Amino acid sequence: MSEEKSNPSATADIPTPKPRLVRWLIGLPVLFFAVLMAMGYFLNTPDSEARWVARETIRLCWKEVEKPPKEGKPVHFTQADECQKLEFDFKAQFNENP
Repeated sequence: MSEEKSNPSATADIPTPKPRLVRWLIGLPVLFFAVLMAMGYFLNTPDSEARWVARETIRLCWKEVEKPPKEGKPVHFTQADECQKLEFDFKAQFNENP
């Protein structure tokens, strides 16, 4: 006992264990987010973006054709024929239905 009291540096050299739970609670969400970002980066191609834009254009076309025009707002698509042409072009370009 007297040796321990006389040599305080012996107990000071022992590192205190850091809580592993805090590391896991911070590390797992960060790792999960990084994996999702990497997947999005590698899966997002110009072709997939062009498909999305074409699909949204077709969806908006049909939505605008179905509802009556409002005063003061410009009408982009006036007839269902335009929407059908957009769908036909999508099928010809991407070989699938929108």
